[in-house]
Amino acid sequence: MKRIHIGDKEFELSIPEKEILSAVNKVSQLIQRDYADKNPLFVIVLNGAFVFAADLLRTLDISYQFTFTKFSSYEGTSSTGTITEQLPIGEDLAGRHVIILEDIVDTGYSMQYLLTKVRSQHPASVEICALSFKPSNCKVKDLNVKYIGMNLPDDFIVGYGLDYNQQGRGLRDIYTLVKE
Repeated sequence: MKRIHIGDKEFELSIPEKEILSAVNKVSQLIQRDYADKNPLFVIVLNGAFVFAADLLRTLDISYQFTFTKFSSYEGTSSTGTITEQLPIGEDLAGRHVIILEDIVDTGYSMQYLLTKVRSQHPASVEICALSFKPSNCKVKDLNVKYIGMNLPDDFIVGYGLDYNQQGRGLRDIYTLVKE
């Protein structure tokens, strides 16, 4: 499929599954190298990072644990600017090596909010791992995303966990919104 419709929008294929999985494997190798003996705790940001996290965690050959958190800040194709926590982190992070798994870092505001919450629990370390990052749209200038699968332009995308109004998450490829 080169073009698909989700709701009232049209999307065009931009990143095939093969390229996505290659990016996942690249990140996996870096994490394995850096955390081989540290038993990291992955904090998976729902709903979008679920697909990425499942694929990434299955590639790792190290000891680890994971937990979930959930926020919302998007409505339709744009951020509302308001971050709402829907599922708090259910683990004690004190003294742990924490890796936040996110589907996409866009403006950076949600990640900044989450980092503040994580750091307040005094982990041994905390890093961000994102399947995709939009550096040209990131408003948080000191945000350090250590593990990035791929940098993307400032386009609205769906698929591989990313959604448009909760639709399109199950697509194996990533699609870009066709400009009207």
